[in-house]
Amino acid sequence: MKISSAILLLHSRQDSAGTLPELLDSLSIEVEIAYIDQPLPTPAEEQLVVVMGSIESAYDHTLPWLTRELKWLKSLTDRDHPVLGICFGSQLLARALGGETYRNHAAEIGWIPVRTTDTRLLSSGPWFNFHFDAFHAPVHATLLASTDMAHQAFIHRSQVGVQFHPEITPEMFDSWLAAWDATESGRAYLARSGDMPLRLREQIVDHEKDNRKRFKEFLVSMIERMTDS
Repeated sequence: MKISSAILLLHSRQDSAGTLPELLDSLSIEVEIAYIDQPLPTPAEEQLVVVMGSIESAYDHTLPWLTRELKWLKSLTDRDHPVLGICFGSQLLARALGGETYRNHAAEIGWIPVRTTDTRLLSSGPWFNFHFDAFHAPVHATLLASTDMAHQAFIHRSQVGVQFHPEITPEMFDSWLAAWDATESGRAYLARSGDMPLRLREQIVDHEKDNRKRFKEFLVSMIERMTDS
């Protein structure tokens, strides 16, 4: 099987897919954007499904769409469809595969090297983390990377989950700031954060070129692994 196209599932109309569309295009993979407020797509066999991040929690079943998305993901994993989950997407993918998602004891934020078990597939980074929740890798999956605070990546047949944001760009981070500024709790968080958002954005700019290269290398290795499975 050759992956010729990809469906990127976003959880808000204001969300960004970062560098992912551009990098997939550079690999001659056509990109289709889908949103959670639409009917969930039925991917063709040769389509990679990418479940993107969200400011929501992957265990919050008060969300009107979460149960539907989890059921959809389970249907994909049951037939071993190629899936990449990023941050929230990795947490929900872990749940679909029988793993656990939970509120971590502290946030993990910043450019953080990971301990990787397969450097041919995933480099040690550093990768950009910004999460309050975490996952335990599914029992039948292979743990690919971790930090002292959390599991960071896993692979299960044709499914891969990464807790960090390899697709991050300054513009994507700006969309997060706008989403936080749109809610009372988000504004309170930003008020407590001091100059942290500004410092993070500057770091994203500084790391952008190297991070893009690392992410493309990961995508190439991941897609090769998926198509060989």
